[in-house]
Amino acid sequence: MSVIFGPAPSRRLGYSLGIDVISPELKMCSLDCVYCQVGHTKTKTIERGEPVPTALILKEIDQALPKAGIHYVTFSGSGEPTLHKNLGKLIDRVHERCKTPVAVITNGTLLDRADVQRDLLKAELVVPSLDAATPEVFARLNRPHPSLRLDRMIKGLIQFSQQYHGQLWVEVMLVKGVNDGIDELRKIKAVLDQVNLQKIHLNTVIRPPTEDWAQPLSPAELDRIAAMFGPRAQTVGLPPKQHAEQLGGENLDAEVFELIQRRSVTLADLVDSLGLHRDVAQDIVDRLIAEKRIKKVVFGGVSYYREFY
Repeated sequence: MSVIFGPAPSRRLGYSLGIDVISPELKMCSLDCVYCQVGHTKTKTIERGEPVPTALILKEIDQALPKAGIHYVTFSGSGEPTLHKNLGKLIDRVHERCKTPVAVITNGTLLDRADVQRDLLKAELVVPSLDAATPEVFARLNRPHPSLRLDRMIKGLIQFSQQYHGQLWVEVMLVKGVNDGIDELRKIKAVLDQVNLQKIHLNTVIRPPTEDWAQPLSPAELDRIAAMFGPRAQTVGLPPKQHAEQLGGENLDAEVFELIQRRSVTLADLVDSLGLHRDVAQDIVDRLIAEKRIKKVVFGGVSYYREFY
């Protein structure tokens, strides 16, 4: 299975070529968030290792880059990318191959570690998450590894922001009835006021979550919270609508399945990210459904395709 996926349309990053350093089979993370779109964490850990061989990732980076028409090379996917102990070396290889900026999407749980900070300093954009400011909400929403402490995570985020010279965008994922209360929001804002960041991205449950009870906030509710958080805050919009270049390879079924393994997608996502004709994309998802490799899930009135599990 390839560790390179996309380019995929991102609501924040334009067209992003993904590098997944945590395989979908492992789904390794330090959290097991109720809203996660890739399902339950299979391996919950805070130990850095080599879940995907470094040599394999380097080889695929060399084969895939440089590539035209992408805005970011993004380390994200099936788990927490900072759990890969050679993340810094992998970022260096991307920089050797092309001038496209590197983004890392992280849950921020390991930011108190000096080795993780050193690796992330190499990226042009780091997008950590902060969904809670109290241990009770952190436990209910993010279901962390038992050794994680929210206060250390927050301290690490603040420390990292003071030495980082790239773009730092902090995401707050809001779930109805969990972390959208005024007291919790004020405490989250108080933390973010101490962080040297450029943007606060207020997000909510857009794609089918791990737990069915994890429900989204309305656009009006997000707008009110954005006003409360100030001028750096913005609500996250929809992915770009323009068509990507034709990226389909010889085995389109495999490309579609690998993309769905890493996140729930709509038919329009497949059309845009893989350059497929809509009828071709529909035939592929129908085939994968018949093979019980994926399933269709309706969430918020929108049909998504996700891995069958």
